[in-house]
Amino acid sequence: MVSFWRLFGFALLLLLSFTARGQTTYKVAMEEDDVVTRTLFDAVAANLNITISYVYYPSFNAILNAVKTGESDFAANVTFTDQRAETLSFSSPTNIEYTYLYSSSNATLDSVEVIGVPTGTIYGELVRAHYPNIRQIEYQGHQHARELLESKEVEGVIDAINQLKPMLLAGFDAQLLNHQLSIKPVSIVTAKGNNAQMLKRIEFHVRSAPMQKRLRESVKSYQFELRQQALRQSVLESGIDLTKSIKVKLDGVGQYSTYHHDGTITGISADVVQQACTILLLKCDIVSHAEETWESMYQDLLEKKIDILAPLVVSEQRKPLVEYSDAYYFPEVVMVKRAGYKPNVYSNVSELIVEDIGVVKEDFFATLLSQQLPNKPLHTYSNVDEIFTALLKGDVDYMAISRANFNKNLRESEALISLEEDTGIGGFYRSDIAIGFAKNETGKTLAGLFSLALKMIDTRQIIEKYDYRPNWKATLQAEKKFSSSTQILFGLMVSLLMIIASYLHSQSNTDPLTRLKNRRALHQKYRKGVYPTESLVYLDVNRFKRINDTYGHDIGDQVLVSVARHVERLWDGRCYRIGGDEFILVGKVTESTLSRIISKMKSLDFASLDQQVAFKVTLALGVSSSRNEIMPLQKVMGEADRAMYLNKKATENPDSEDNQHDNVVHYLN
Repeated sequence: MVSFWRLFGFALLLLLSFTARGQTTYKVAMEEDDVVTRTLFDAVAANLNITISYVYYPSFNAILNAVKTGESDFAANVTFTDQRAETLSFSSPTNIEYTYLYSSSNATLDSVEVIGVPTGTIYGELVRAHYPNIRQIEYQGHQHARELLESKEVEGVIDAINQLKPMLLAGFDAQLLNHQLSIKPVSIVTAKGNNAQMLKRIEFHVRSAPMQKRLRESVKSYQFELRQQALRQSVLESGIDLTKSIKVKLDGVGQYSTYHHDGTITGISADVVQQACTILLLKCDIVSHAEETWESMYQDLLEKKIDILAPLVVSEQRKPLVEYSDAYYFPEVVMVKRAGYKPNVYSNVSELIVEDIGVVKEDFFATLLSQQLPNKPLHTYSNVDEIFTALLKGDVDYMAISRANFNKNLRESEALISLEEDTGIGGFYRSDIAIGFAKNETGKTLAGLFSLALKMIDTRQIIEKYDYRPNWKATLQAEKKFSSSTQILFGLMVSLLMIIASYLHSQSNTDPLTRLKNRRALHQKYRKGVYPTESLVYLDVNRFKRINDTYGHDIGDQVLVSVARHVERLWDGRCYRIGGDEFILVGKVTESTLSRIISKMKSLDFASLDQQVAFKVTLALGVSSSRNEIMPLQKVMGEADRAMYLNKKATENPDSEDNQHDNVVHYLN
C-alpha cells in the first residue's frame, strides 16, 4: 500500500510538471497598484491558460522602454502615437484610461493655474488643447509628483489610476478628469515583431462584453474601497471618539424619511445619512420617531442634545446656529392650493398678500415666506399633514412644499386629489438640502467628513429612487376630462411629457391577463351612475372551476383571454374583467341588437395555444336595461347579477323549463 501511494505521488508530480511546462510565461510591465493592468491580465491568464509575471517599473517611460527592448512582453494603458508605433505593435483600443487631478484642496482644472504632468505622456498635449492658460511642470514618477504638491510648486498633478491609492492614502484628493479631457482610449502593446498572435488572442478576449463589464466593476470597486480607506483614516486622525454613539434624528416628511413598521427608515435623507455613517465607520444611533415634530427635532439640535439632523435646508439665517454638510439634493418649491381656487390670478409669491398661508412652525418655508411676504401673518402648524388638512377644510388657501414631496403625497393619499400646484406661480425657489450638525467642534469635524462621504455615495441613484418624476396630478386631471365624455380612456395623449405618467395610470386600470379594463376602471367610469340608455351585461364562465381543476390554471387563463377577445369582437361598448371569471359589458344598444349579440356571445369554441386542448366554453349572462333614470352602478350590477344567476342555474340544470328557451335571462324594469 505504501509503494502505491509513492507511485501515485510521483505520477501526480510528473503531471503537474508537464502542465507547468505546457504553460507559457509572459512578462507584463506595469506601475505598482495599476488595478486596470492586473484586472485585464489576470483574466487573460485564466482564459488563455498562460502564466503572467508582473514586473514593476517606476514610471511610464520605463514601462515603454522595457517593452521596446524585450525586457517585458506586454504593457497596458498605452495611447497610440505615430512615434510609438515605430517600435511597438498596438492592439485595437481595449479600455479607457482613468485619469485624475490629484491635489490637496479639491482642485479642478477650472480653478488651477499650475499643474504637474508626467513626462512622456499625452496629458500635457490634452491640457494645452483644452486649458491653454494652465502652466505645466513635468515630473518623473510618484515621488517627484508628491514633492511638487507638498512644496506647492503646483496646485495639482495629473496622472492615471495607478496613482490613486498612494495619493489618497497620503491625504490628497482625486478628481476624475475623463469627462473634461478628450482622453483617447488605450491599447495593449508589445515590441514590434514579437508576440503578434498572442496579442490578437489577448485583444479578442479583453474586448469581449463580459471582460469590459468586469473591468468597469473592478475599477469602480477599487476606487470606492480606496476612497473609503482614505476617508476612514481621516476619521481616525480627526479625534472623534469612535466608541461613542452619534445621535441622529430624521424628519419623517415626504420623500426624505419614511418610518416603517419593521423599524427600518428609508428615503433620500435616511439612505444618505445611513450610508455615510457606514462609510465613515461611525456608530450612528437614530433616536427620532415617526410622530416627532420638526420643531422638537430642530430644538434638540440647537441645544446640542443630538449630533445630526436631516434633512436641513441650507439658509444664511441658520449658519450661525448649525454646521452644514455639502448639499446633496436640490428640490424646487411650489405653492399648492385647492383645485380650481383662483386660477391664473397670481404669478408671484409676493402677490399672495390677501391669502391665508399655512407653514410648519420654525420650518425653512416659514422663514422663506416671511421674507417674501413681510409683515404678513402666517398660520403655523406642527407638521405638513396638519397643513394639508387645513387646506382641504379651507382654513388656509396656500402652502409651500417641494414639488417632489407634493407628488409623493398625492400618490399615497386619494384625499389630496382635490389639491393642485398653482402653475401660474410655478417653481419659485430651489432648496439646497444638506445634513445639519450641532454647532461645536465635533459638529464642524463631522460636517467635513460627511461632505467627503457624500462624494462617494451615489446620491443620484438614491434621489431617482424616491423622487418620482411622472406628473401624477396631471394624469388624474386628464382622467377626469376623459371620463366626462363617451371617448375611450387614453384616446389622446395630452403631451409628450405625460406619456410615461399616462402609461402608469393605464396599467393601474387594466387587467394584466386579458388587457381589458379592470374593476377600478369600471367604478371610476360609472361613479355617477349608469344612464337609462345604457345596457349592462354581467357574464361569467360556466364551470370555470372544473376547467381549472381538469386542465390546470394555465389553460384556465387561456380560456379567460379567449373569452375577452370573444366579447370584444361582438360588443361595441366597454368591456371590463372585474375578477376571476366575471366580466361586465356596458354600452348603448337596441333590444333587437342586444338579443342578437347575446345569442352569439353565449358560447365559443376554445383551443389552447399549443392546440393540444379544445372544448366548447359556455357563458352565463344577465342583462339590466330599460331604466327610467340614472341608477347607481352597484344597483344595476345587482340586477344583472341576479339575472345571470338564474341563467347559470338554468344552464347547470338542462331539464329545467328555463333552459328550453334561451341561454340568457333578461332583467327588465
